[in-house]
Amino acid sequence: MDFLLAFALTGLVATGGWIAWAAVRAWARARDRRHELRLARARSAAELRRAELAAEIREIELANETYQDFVRRHPEG
Repeated sequence: MDFLLAFALTGLVATGGWIAWAAVRAWARARDRRHELRLARARSAAELRRAELAAEIREIELANETYQDFVRRHPEG
């Protein structure tokens, strides 16, 4: 029984560094994935806002063109 306990303890000590390294690496990978997901969400929101602004600008330009056309067709003088 002492031999098995000593063998298990030796194996745990020998692989403990690798287990700790793997745990730290997995945590870092998960943190990086969360960070990348947050960045992707921010990029997506920014792209959506940019498209909304472009649509608003185009709407304003069309309204201006309509007004300018009206002014050209109906001079007030």
